[in-house]
Amino acid sequence: MKTKLIKTTLIAVAICLALGLSFTSCDNADDLYLLKEEDIKVEQPVGGFTTNVDQLLKIEVISTSDEGVVYQWLIDDEVIATTKNLEHMFAEAGEYDLILKVAQGQVSYEYLFKVTVGFGGIDKPQEGATAYITKVLDFMPAVGQFTNKLPKYEDGDTQETMNQKVLKAIGNNNREMISLGGYGGYVVVGFDHTIENKPGKRDFRVTANAFYAAGNPDSNAPEGGSCEPGIIMVAYDANKNGVPDENEWYEIAGSSHEDVTKELWYQKAKDAGNNVNLYRDYELTYYKPETEPTSKEEWATYIRWEDNKGNSGYKVKNQFHQQCYYPLWAKDNKVTFKGTCLPQNGIDENGAGSYYVLYKFRYGYADNEVNTKDESAIDIDWAVNSKGQKVQLPGVDFIKIYTGVNQENGWLGECSTEITNVEDLHILGISIDTRK
Repeated sequence: MKTKLIKTTLIAVAICLALGLSFTSCDNADDLYLLKEEDIKVEQPVGGFTTNVDQLLKIEVISTSDEGVVYQWLIDDEVIATTKNLEHMFAEAGEYDLILKVAQGQVSYEYLFKVTVGFGGIDKPQEGATAYITKVLDFMPAVGQFTNKLPKYEDGDTQETMNQKVLKAIGNNNREMISLGGYGGYVVVGFDHTIENKPGKRDFRVTANAFYAAGNPDSNAPEGGSCEPGIIMVAYDANKNGVPDENEWYEIAGSSHEDVTKELWYQKAKDAGNNVNLYRDYELTYYKPETEPTSKEEWATYIRWEDNKGNSGYKVKNQFHQQCYYPLWAKDNKVTFKGTCLPQNGIDENGAGSYYVLYKFRYGYADNEVNTKDESAIDIDWAVNSKGQKVQLPGVDFIKIYTGVNQENGWLGECSTEITNVEDLHILGISIDTRK
Protein backbone atom coordinates (compact mmCIF):
# COMPACT_ATOMS: atom_id res chain seq x y z
CA MET A 1 0.00 0.00 0.00
CA LYS A 2 2.85 2.31 0.88
CA THR A 3 4.58 1.55 -2.45
CA LYS A 4 1.41 2.40 -4.37
CA LEU A 5 1.09 5.72 -2.51
CA ILE A 6 4.70 6.64 -3.30
CA LYS A 7 4.18 5.77 -6.98
CA THR A 8 1.00 7.86 -7.16
CA THR A 9 2.77 10.78 -5.50
CA LEU A 10 5.69 10.59 -7.95
CA ILE A 11 3.27 10.59 -10.90
CA ALA A 12 1.49 13.58 -9.43
CA VAL A 13 4.79 15.45 -8.94
CA ALA A 14 5.78 14.66 -12.53
CA ILE A 15 2.48 16.04 -13.76
CA CYS A 16 2.97 19.15 -11.64
CA LEU A 17 6.34 19.70 -13.30
CA ALA A 18 4.89 19.10 -16.74
CA LEU A 19 2.11 21.57 -16.04
CA GLY A 20 4.58 24.16 -14.77
CA LEU A 21 3.35 24.04 -11.17
CA SER A 22 5.59 24.59 -8.14
CA PHE A 23 6.44 21.91 -5.59
CA THR A 24 4.32 23.84 -3.09
CA SER A 25 1.35 23.35 -5.36
CA CYS A 26 2.00 19.64 -5.18
CA ASP A 27 1.73 19.46 -1.37
CA ASN A 28 -1.84 18.28 -1.85
CA ALA A 29 -0.87 15.77 -4.53
CA ASP A 30 -3.61 13.39 -3.49
CA ASP A 31 -6.16 16.02 -4.58
CA LEU A 32 -4.57 16.61 -8.01
CA TYR A 33 -6.78 15.52 -10.93
CA LEU A 34 -5.22 12.83 -13.15
CA LEU A 35 -6.66 12.44 -16.66
CA LYS A 36 -8.01 9.00 -17.58
CA GLU A 37 -9.24 7.82 -20.99
CA GLU A 38 -12.77 7.19 -19.79
CA ASP A 39 -13.03 10.77 -18.46
CA ILE A 40 -13.69 12.07 -21.98
CA LYS A 41 -17.05 11.29 -23.60
CA VAL A 42 -18.57 12.31 -26.93
CA GLU A 43 -21.98 11.12 -28.08
CA GLN A 44 -21.38 10.00 -31.67
CA PRO A 45 -24.43 9.05 -33.79
CA VAL A 46 -24.56 5.55 -35.26
CA GLY A 47 -22.50 5.68 -38.47
CA GLY A 48 -20.72 8.86 -37.42
CA PHE A 49 -21.47 12.55 -37.70
CA THR A 50 -23.08 13.99 -40.84
CA THR A 51 -23.11 17.56 -42.10
CA ASN A 52 -23.23 19.57 -45.32
CA VAL A 53 -20.60 21.66 -47.07
CA ASP A 54 -20.36 25.16 -45.53
CA GLN A 55 -22.65 24.09 -42.67
CA LEU A 56 -21.48 24.45 -39.07
CA LEU A 57 -20.81 21.13 -37.36
CA LYS A 58 -20.92 21.28 -33.56
CA ILE A 59 -19.52 18.52 -31.35
CA GLU A 60 -19.77 18.73 -27.56
CA VAL A 61 -17.23 17.08 -25.27
CA ILE A 62 -18.22 15.92 -21.79
CA SER A 63 -15.27 15.70 -19.40
CA THR A 64 -14.81 14.78 -15.75
CA SER A 65 -12.45 17.73 -15.27
CA ASP A 66 -10.58 20.27 -17.42
CA GLU A 67 -7.80 20.82 -14.88
CA GLY A 68 -4.55 21.05 -16.86
CA VAL A 69 -6.23 19.47 -19.91
CA VAL A 70 -5.42 20.58 -23.49
CA TYR A 71 -7.67 19.78 -26.49
CA GLN A 72 -6.79 19.48 -30.18
CA TRP A 73 -9.00 18.51 -33.12
CA LEU A 74 -7.20 17.14 -36.19
CA ILE A 75 -8.01 16.10 -39.77
CA ASP A 76 -5.23 14.53 -41.86
CA ASP A 77 -2.69 15.51 -39.17
CA GLU A 78 -3.71 19.16 -39.46
CA VAL A 79 -5.00 20.94 -36.36
CA ILE A 80 -8.39 22.53 -37.12
CA ALA A 81 -9.28 23.65 -33.57
CA THR A 82 -7.79 23.83 -30.06
CA THR A 83 -11.06 24.28 -28.18
CA LYS A 84 -12.79 21.70 -26.01
CA ASN A 85 -15.96 21.72 -28.11
CA LEU A 86 -15.70 21.74 -31.90
CA GLU A 87 -17.37 24.18 -34.27
CA HIS A 88 -16.15 23.64 -37.82
CA MET A 89 -17.33 24.08 -41.42
CA PHE A 90 -16.13 21.72 -44.17
CA ALA A 91 -15.42 23.23 -47.59
CA GLU A 92 -15.33 19.92 -49.50
CA ALA A 93 -17.67 16.95 -49.52
CA GLY A 94 -16.37 13.53 -48.58
CA GLU A 95 -15.64 11.24 -45.65
CA TYR A 96 -13.29 12.45 -42.94
CA ASP A 97 -11.44 10.84 -40.04
CA LEU A 98 -11.70 13.37 -37.23
CA ILE A 99 -9.36 12.95 -34.25
CA LEU A 100 -9.76 14.54 -30.84
CA LYS A 101 -6.46 14.58 -28.97
CA VAL A 102 -6.72 15.25 -25.24
CA ALA A 103 -3.56 15.74 -23.17
CA GLN A 104 -2.58 16.48 -19.60
CA GLY A 105 1.15 16.89 -19.33
CA GLN A 106 2.76 13.73 -20.70
CA VAL A 107 -0.52 11.82 -20.60
CA SER A 108 -2.61 11.91 -23.79
CA TYR A 109 -5.45 10.02 -25.46
CA GLU A 110 -6.91 10.07 -28.95
CA TYR A 111 -10.56 9.60 -29.93
CA LEU A 112 -11.53 8.84 -33.53
CA PHE A 113 -14.79 9.97 -35.15
CA LYS A 114 -16.24 9.60 -38.64
CA VAL A 115 -17.69 12.63 -40.41
CA THR A 116 -19.59 12.41 -43.70
CA VAL A 117 -19.95 15.73 -45.51
CA GLY A 118 -22.59 16.09 -48.20
CA PHE A 119 -25.02 18.64 -49.58
CA GLY A 120 -28.62 19.74 -49.20
CA GLY A 121 -31.25 19.49 -51.92
CA ILE A 122 -31.55 21.58 -55.09
CA ASP A 123 -34.21 23.81 -56.57
CA LYS A 124 -36.14 22.37 -59.46
CA PRO A 125 -35.49 24.02 -62.86
CA GLN A 126 -37.78 26.96 -63.53
CA GLU A 127 -40.30 26.68 -66.31
CA GLY A 128 -38.62 27.44 -69.63
CA ALA A 129 -35.13 26.34 -68.51
CA THR A 130 -32.96 25.26 -71.41
CA ALA A 131 -31.11 21.95 -71.55
CA TYR A 132 -28.03 23.62 -73.01
CA ILE A 133 -25.08 25.87 -72.14
CA THR A 134 -26.12 29.45 -71.37
CA LYS A 135 -22.79 30.89 -70.21
CA VAL A 136 -19.06 30.44 -70.75
CA LEU A 137 -16.99 31.45 -67.74
CA ASP A 138 -13.49 30.67 -69.01
CA PHE A 139 -11.70 29.30 -72.04
CA MET A 140 -7.99 28.65 -72.33
CA PRO A 141 -6.89 26.09 -74.90
CA ALA A 142 -3.43 24.62 -74.73
CA VAL A 143 -1.05 24.65 -77.68
CA GLY A 144 -2.62 22.95 -80.69
CA GLN A 145 -3.19 23.00 -84.44
CA PHE A 146 -6.74 24.35 -84.00
CA THR A 147 -5.87 26.91 -81.33
CA ASN A 148 -6.71 30.44 -82.54
CA LYS A 149 -8.97 28.85 -85.21
CA LEU A 150 -11.76 27.11 -83.25
CA PRO A 151 -12.90 29.71 -82.39
CA LYS A 152 -10.94 32.19 -84.48
CA TYR A 153 -8.73 34.68 -82.68
CA GLU A 154 -8.60 38.20 -84.10
CA ASP A 155 -6.23 41.02 -83.14
CA GLY A 156 -7.41 42.73 -79.99
CA ASP A 157 -9.47 39.82 -78.69
CA THR A 158 -9.44 39.54 -74.90
CA GLN A 159 -10.38 36.72 -72.57
CA GLU A 160 -13.92 38.07 -72.44
CA THR A 161 -14.33 38.29 -76.22
CA MET A 162 -12.97 34.75 -76.62
CA ASN A 163 -15.42 33.52 -73.98
CA GLN A 164 -18.24 35.10 -75.97
CA LYS A 165 -17.03 33.47 -79.18
CA VAL A 166 -17.08 30.09 -77.44
CA LEU A 167 -20.62 30.73 -76.19
CA LYS A 168 -21.72 31.62 -79.69
CA ALA A 169 -20.19 28.39 -80.98
CA ILE A 170 -21.40 25.81 -78.45
CA GLY A 171 -23.99 27.62 -76.33
CA ASN A 172 -27.77 27.40 -76.67
CA ASN A 173 -27.56 24.22 -78.78
CA ASN A 174 -25.62 25.91 -81.61
CA ARG A 175 -23.38 22.83 -81.94
CA GLU A 176 -20.42 24.41 -83.66
CA MET A 177 -17.00 23.19 -82.55
CA ILE A 178 -14.26 24.46 -80.26
CA SER A 179 -10.85 22.88 -79.72
CA LEU A 180 -9.12 22.67 -76.34
CA GLY A 181 -5.68 22.05 -77.84
CA GLY A 182 -3.13 19.73 -76.23
CA TYR A 183 -2.98 18.50 -72.65
CA GLY A 184 -4.71 20.74 -70.10
CA GLY A 185 -6.53 23.14 -72.41
CA TYR A 186 -9.96 23.78 -70.93
CA VAL A 187 -13.38 25.40 -71.11
CA VAL A 188 -15.74 26.20 -68.20
CA VAL A 189 -19.47 26.41 -68.93
CA GLY A 190 -22.65 27.07 -66.94
CA PHE A 191 -26.40 26.70 -67.24
CA ASP A 192 -29.60 28.52 -66.29
CA HIS A 193 -30.45 25.82 -63.74
CA THR A 194 -28.86 23.05 -61.69
CA ILE A 195 -28.55 19.77 -63.61
CA GLU A 196 -30.16 17.27 -61.26
CA ASN A 197 -28.35 14.15 -60.11
CA LYS A 198 -30.96 11.42 -60.51
CA PRO A 199 -30.19 8.09 -58.83
CA GLY A 200 -29.34 5.29 -61.23
CA LYS A 201 -29.37 7.54 -64.32
CA ARG A 202 -26.88 9.38 -66.53
CA ASP A 203 -27.43 13.11 -66.07
CA PHE A 204 -25.72 15.00 -68.90
CA ARG A 205 -23.89 14.46 -72.17
CA VAL A 206 -20.89 16.26 -73.63
CA THR A 207 -21.10 16.03 -77.42
CA ALA A 208 -18.00 16.15 -79.58
CA ASN A 209 -16.54 14.67 -82.79
CA ALA A 210 -15.25 11.24 -81.73
CA PHE A 211 -15.58 8.54 -84.38
CA TYR A 212 -14.39 4.99 -85.11
CA ALA A 213 -11.67 4.02 -87.58
CA ALA A 214 -13.03 2.85 -90.94
CA GLY A 215 -10.26 0.35 -91.72
CA ASN A 216 -7.95 -0.43 -88.80
CA PRO A 217 -5.07 -2.67 -90.02
CA ASP A 218 -5.60 -4.65 -86.80
CA SER A 219 -8.96 -6.31 -87.46
CA ASN A 220 -9.07 -7.70 -83.90
CA ALA A 221 -8.53 -4.35 -82.23
CA PRO A 222 -11.08 -2.86 -79.82
CA GLU A 223 -13.15 0.20 -80.76
CA GLY A 224 -11.14 3.27 -81.61
CA GLY A 225 -10.46 5.85 -84.25
CA SER A 226 -10.44 9.49 -83.25
CA CYS A 227 -11.08 9.37 -79.50
CA GLU A 228 -9.42 12.36 -77.81
CA PRO A 229 -10.63 12.13 -74.22
CA GLY A 230 -11.28 15.20 -72.14
CA ILE A 231 -11.47 14.96 -68.36
CA ILE A 232 -14.72 16.34 -66.94
CA MET A 233 -15.03 18.29 -63.70
CA VAL A 234 -18.30 19.37 -62.11
CA ALA A 235 -19.23 22.00 -59.54
CA TYR A 236 -22.35 22.46 -57.44
CA ASP A 237 -22.89 26.08 -56.39
CA ALA A 238 -23.39 25.27 -52.72
CA ASN A 239 -23.05 28.87 -51.51
CA LYS A 240 -25.24 30.22 -54.35
CA ASN A 241 -22.77 32.97 -55.31
CA GLY A 242 -23.15 32.31 -59.04
CA VAL A 243 -19.56 31.22 -59.71
CA PRO A 244 -17.65 27.95 -59.26
CA ASP A 245 -15.36 28.42 -56.26
CA GLU A 246 -12.11 26.47 -56.20
CA ASN A 247 -13.27 24.18 -53.40
CA GLU A 248 -16.50 23.32 -55.27
CA TRP A 249 -14.88 21.36 -58.11
CA TYR A 250 -15.07 17.56 -58.25
CA GLU A 251 -13.66 15.26 -60.93
CA ILE A 252 -15.68 12.70 -62.84
CA ALA A 253 -13.78 9.45 -62.34
CA GLY A 254 -13.86 7.63 -65.65
CA SER A 255 -12.66 4.13 -66.48
CA SER A 256 -8.92 4.82 -66.27
CA HIS A 257 -9.43 6.51 -62.92
CA GLU A 258 -10.79 3.14 -61.80
CA ASP A 259 -8.09 0.91 -63.35
CA VAL A 260 -5.98 1.70 -66.42
CA THR A 261 -5.22 -1.96 -67.00
CA LYS A 262 -8.89 -2.67 -67.77
CA GLU A 263 -8.82 -0.54 -70.92
CA LEU A 264 -9.16 -2.99 -73.79
CA TRP A 265 -6.19 -1.49 -75.62
CA TYR A 266 -3.92 -1.23 -72.56
CA GLN A 267 -1.49 -4.00 -73.53
CA LYS A 268 -1.34 -2.81 -77.16
CA ALA A 269 -0.40 0.68 -76.00
CA LYS A 270 2.15 -0.64 -73.54
CA ASP A 271 3.74 -2.82 -76.20
CA ALA A 272 3.87 0.20 -78.53
CA GLY A 273 5.92 2.10 -75.96
CA ASN A 274 3.18 4.49 -74.87
CA ASN A 275 3.16 5.98 -71.40
CA VAL A 276 0.21 4.06 -69.93
CA ASN A 277 0.32 5.58 -66.46
CA LEU A 278 -2.43 7.73 -64.98
CA TYR A 279 -1.06 10.76 -63.10
CA ARG A 280 -3.36 12.54 -60.67
CA ASP A 281 -0.86 15.32 -59.96
CA TYR A 282 0.24 16.18 -63.49
CA GLU A 283 1.55 19.61 -64.43
CA LEU A 284 2.67 20.77 -67.86
CA THR A 285 4.06 24.10 -69.04
CA TYR A 286 4.14 25.37 -72.64
CA TYR A 287 6.55 28.15 -73.66
CA LYS A 288 5.51 30.75 -76.21
CA PRO A 289 7.83 30.75 -79.25
CA GLU A 290 9.75 33.95 -79.88
CA THR A 291 9.10 33.63 -83.62
CA GLU A 292 7.05 31.46 -85.93
CA PRO A 293 8.90 28.79 -87.99
CA THR A 294 10.25 30.00 -91.34
CA SER A 295 11.00 26.53 -92.73
CA LYS A 296 9.69 22.96 -92.45
CA GLU A 297 12.87 22.00 -90.64
CA GLU A 298 11.76 24.15 -87.71
CA TRP A 299 8.30 22.54 -87.40
CA ALA A 300 9.51 19.65 -85.24
CA THR A 301 10.89 22.01 -82.55
CA TYR A 302 8.06 24.53 -82.67
CA ILE A 303 6.73 24.98 -79.11
CA ARG A 304 8.64 23.58 -76.16
CA TRP A 305 6.93 21.94 -73.18
CA GLU A 306 8.04 20.49 -69.84
CA ASP A 307 6.13 18.47 -67.27
CA ASN A 308 6.63 17.67 -63.59
CA LYS A 309 7.55 14.05 -64.32
CA GLY A 310 10.91 14.90 -65.85
CA ASN A 311 9.67 14.84 -69.44
CA SER A 312 9.99 17.52 -72.12
CA GLY A 313 9.45 17.88 -75.83
CA TYR A 314 7.88 19.97 -78.55
CA LYS A 315 4.44 20.50 -80.00
CA VAL A 316 4.92 20.09 -83.71
CA LYS A 317 3.61 22.36 -86.46
CA ASN A 318 2.13 20.74 -89.56
CA GLN A 319 1.41 21.66 -93.15
CA PHE A 320 -2.36 21.82 -92.69
CA HIS A 321 -2.49 24.63 -90.12
CA GLN A 322 -0.13 27.58 -90.44
CA GLN A 323 -1.47 29.96 -87.76
CA CYS A 324 0.22 30.37 -84.38
CA TYR A 325 -0.57 27.39 -82.11
CA TYR A 326 -0.06 29.32 -78.85
CA PRO A 327 -3.21 31.05 -77.47
CA LEU A 328 -2.56 34.64 -78.51
CA TRP A 329 -4.74 36.31 -75.87
CA ALA A 330 -2.78 34.64 -73.04
CA LYS A 331 -0.93 37.38 -71.17
CA ASP A 332 2.24 35.48 -70.29
CA ASN A 333 5.00 33.89 -72.34
CA LYS A 334 4.27 30.54 -70.77
CA VAL A 335 1.10 28.79 -69.73
CA THR A 336 0.81 25.99 -67.18
CA PHE A 337 -1.96 23.41 -66.80
CA LYS A 338 -2.53 21.08 -63.85
CA GLY A 339 -4.76 18.06 -63.33
CA THR A 340 -5.05 14.37 -64.10
CA CYS A 341 -3.20 12.97 -67.12
CA LEU A 342 -4.58 9.87 -68.82
CA PRO A 343 -2.65 7.01 -70.49
CA GLN A 344 -1.58 7.59 -74.09
CA ASN A 345 -4.20 5.90 -76.29
CA GLY A 346 -2.84 6.66 -79.78
CA ILE A 347 -1.12 3.79 -81.65
CA ASP A 348 0.59 3.73 -85.07
CA GLU A 349 -1.20 0.64 -86.36
CA ASN A 350 0.51 0.21 -89.75
CA GLY A 351 4.00 1.00 -88.48
CA ALA A 352 4.54 3.55 -91.24
CA GLY A 353 3.20 6.58 -89.40
CA SER A 354 0.24 6.96 -91.75
CA TYR A 355 -2.55 5.20 -89.82
CA TYR A 356 -2.88 6.23 -86.21
CA VAL A 357 -5.78 4.90 -84.14
CA LEU A 358 -6.78 6.72 -80.94
CA TYR A 359 -8.54 4.09 -78.87
CA LYS A 360 -11.71 4.54 -76.85
CA PHE A 361 -11.62 4.54 -73.06
CA ARG A 362 -14.44 2.47 -71.58
CA TYR A 363 -16.44 5.36 -70.09
CA GLY A 364 -16.43 8.69 -68.28
CA TYR A 365 -14.72 11.19 -70.61
CA ALA A 366 -15.62 13.82 -73.22
CA ASP A 367 -14.85 13.38 -76.95
CA ASN A 368 -14.29 9.70 -76.28
CA GLU A 369 -17.43 8.03 -77.62
CA VAL A 370 -19.78 8.55 -80.54
CA ASN A 371 -22.51 11.00 -79.50
CA THR A 372 -25.33 8.52 -80.12
CA LYS A 373 -23.85 5.91 -77.76
CA ASP A 374 -24.82 5.67 -74.08
CA GLU A 375 -21.17 5.88 -72.97
CA SER A 376 -21.00 9.48 -74.15
CA ALA A 377 -23.37 10.30 -71.26
CA ILE A 378 -22.15 11.04 -67.74
CA ASP A 379 -23.49 10.15 -64.29
CA ILE A 380 -22.87 12.85 -61.68
CA ASP A 381 -22.47 10.05 -59.13
CA TRP A 382 -19.08 9.32 -60.69
CA ALA A 383 -17.73 12.53 -59.12
CA VAL A 384 -14.90 12.18 -56.60
CA ASN A 385 -13.13 14.62 -54.31
CA SER A 386 -9.40 15.35 -54.10
CA LYS A 387 -8.90 12.16 -52.06
CA GLY A 388 -10.57 10.05 -54.74
CA GLN A 389 -13.64 9.48 -52.55
CA LYS A 390 -17.08 9.45 -54.16
CA VAL A 391 -19.26 12.42 -53.26
CA GLN A 392 -23.03 12.65 -53.40
CA LEU A 393 -23.64 15.87 -55.31
CA PRO A 394 -27.33 16.82 -55.58
CA GLY A 395 -26.61 18.30 -59.01
CA VAL A 396 -24.17 20.49 -60.90
CA ASP A 397 -24.23 24.14 -61.99
CA PHE A 398 -20.88 24.29 -63.80
CA ILE A 399 -18.84 21.90 -65.92
CA LYS A 400 -15.16 22.11 -66.82
CA ILE A 401 -13.63 19.99 -69.58
CA TYR A 402 -9.90 19.73 -70.28
CA THR A 403 -7.79 17.67 -72.66
CA GLY A 404 -6.65 14.61 -70.72
CA VAL A 405 -3.86 13.09 -72.85
CA ASN A 406 -0.40 14.46 -73.65
CA GLN A 407 0.60 12.78 -76.91
CA GLU A 408 1.65 13.51 -80.48
CA ASN A 409 0.18 11.21 -83.13
CA GLY A 410 2.32 11.60 -86.24
CA TRP A 411 0.71 13.58 -89.05
CA LEU A 412 -2.54 13.79 -87.01
CA GLY A 413 -0.78 16.04 -84.54
CA GLU A 414 -1.51 16.42 -80.85
CA CYS A 415 -4.35 14.71 -79.02
CA SER A 416 -6.83 17.55 -78.54
CA THR A 417 -10.34 17.37 -77.10
CA GLU A 418 -13.02 19.05 -79.23
CA ILE A 419 -16.45 20.03 -77.90
CA THR A 420 -19.73 20.88 -79.66
CA ASN A 421 -22.31 20.94 -76.87
CA VAL A 422 -23.30 20.00 -73.32
CA GLU A 423 -26.90 18.96 -72.64
CA ASP A 424 -29.08 18.15 -69.64
CA LEU A 425 -30.54 14.71 -70.36
CA HIS A 426 -33.36 15.08 -67.85
CA ILE A 427 -34.79 18.25 -69.39
CA LEU A 428 -34.54 16.56 -72.79
CA GLY A 429 -36.45 13.57 -71.43
CA ILE A 430 -33.61 11.14 -72.26
CA SER A 431 -33.34 8.22 -69.83
CA ILE A 432 -30.04 6.30 -69.79
CA ASP A 433 -29.25 3.88 -67.00
CA THR A 434 -25.91 4.28 -65.29
CA ARG A 435 -23.23 1.60 -65.31
CA LYS A 436 -23.76 -1.34 -62.98
